[in-house]
Amino acid sequence: MPSVNISLLSLSTNVTDNESQQDPVINTTMFGLLYWVLGLTVLEALLCFGVIFASFLLIRYCLETVRIDNLSKRAVFITGCDTGFGRGLALKCLEHGMPVFAGCLTQQGIESLSAEARKSIGNGRSLDAFLMDVTSDESVEKAAKRLEEKCEKFGGLHAVVNNAGITGKHIADDFLDMREYMKVAEINLWGPVRTTMAVKKLLKKSRGRVVQVASICARVGLPGLGPYTVSKYGISAYCDVIRQELRAFGISVHILEPGFFDTPLINRQKIDAEISEAWEQAPSDVKAEYGEKFFNDGKDSVIISKTILASTARQSTQMFLNSIASSQISLVVDAYFHAITAKYPRSRYQIGWDSILLFIPFSYLPTGLQDYIFAAAGLFLPKPACH
Repeated sequence: MPSVNISLLSLSTNVTDNESQQDPVINTTMFGLLYWVLGLTVLEALLCFGVIFASFLLIRYCLETVRIDNLSKRAVFITGCDTGFGRGLALKCLEHGMPVFAGCLTQQGIESLSAEARKSIGNGRSLDAFLMDVTSDESVEKAAKRLEEKCEKFGGLHAVVNNAGITGKHIADDFLDMREYMKVAEINLWGPVRTTMAVKKLLKKSRGRVVQVASICARVGLPGLGPYTVSKYGISAYCDVIRQELRAFGISVHILEPGFFDTPLINRQKIDAEISEAWEQAPSDVKAEYGEKFFNDGKDSVIISKTILASTARQSTQMFLNSIASSQISLVVDAYFHAITAKYPRSRYQIGWDSILLFIPFSYLPTGLQDYIFAAAGLFLPKPACH
């Protein structure tokens, strides 16, 4: 077998002159090693990689279909169950006989969830819904004590699902202040940290799981979503840290990275009202920089590939959400449920076509190339008056 010398800069192979002349390109490619050591051509090497990758996907699929047993004794604590993903997950867990502790921000949320559980599932006995504010130390500690008392018979808490969150204002940083950043971080970042720390002892008892919703905004910083993006980057980093720290206690940590989904978080009327409010409250110098046309109703628009790209900040935001947001919230609920019940759950879940096909691949591009793509997209977006 020919000897192979690998350096950081090149792959050199001790071969005869005749061998080198047969495949001169091989020596300068990553497949050179496979060619000379295993005797494979480039095509055979590619085929080999394809078979290995397909085998990996098949094995992973088979392993991921295996579910843990005794679901009726696996207690789950979910925050943000008033609406959306949290509500859907609570109902799905109840449907499979799991004891569910549902934290709701409002009494109306508690009553609505309880009524739907009784009506659609006929299983309200396994549901314990209560008021909880993830921004309040007192509220979270009270919830933790409640769980300590009621989870004793289950041998601890099987999973905590940090679902509660907000998006904050969809607008440029120039129109925001520190209060907006702190408000979003208090719910999206410090809320999950506070909640996880409060129930960590219960998770250690059962060698349980921490399931955290992040976002594709934890991979790609989107203009106009500053506070939300900052909070999601932060909570994703926190989960990466505690994943390593808690492994010794048998606790696993799982992150969901959904794209945009049509939930109350991105209510169009709410977003439009926030943009109008931000404009009204903006300092005069900022208004002068951007110009009122930047925020008006925008009668002018251009049509490209049958998609209307509005000429105002308000309409561009609405257009983006209308074109990309998915109504299939069951995809996120199913990912949550898999992270809770699978014997071999993933560390990260990418959910939605925009997350899988657009934002995740985009996140691997060099920063300079990302900037060029954002700049190209900006040609069709509203620009400040001083531009």
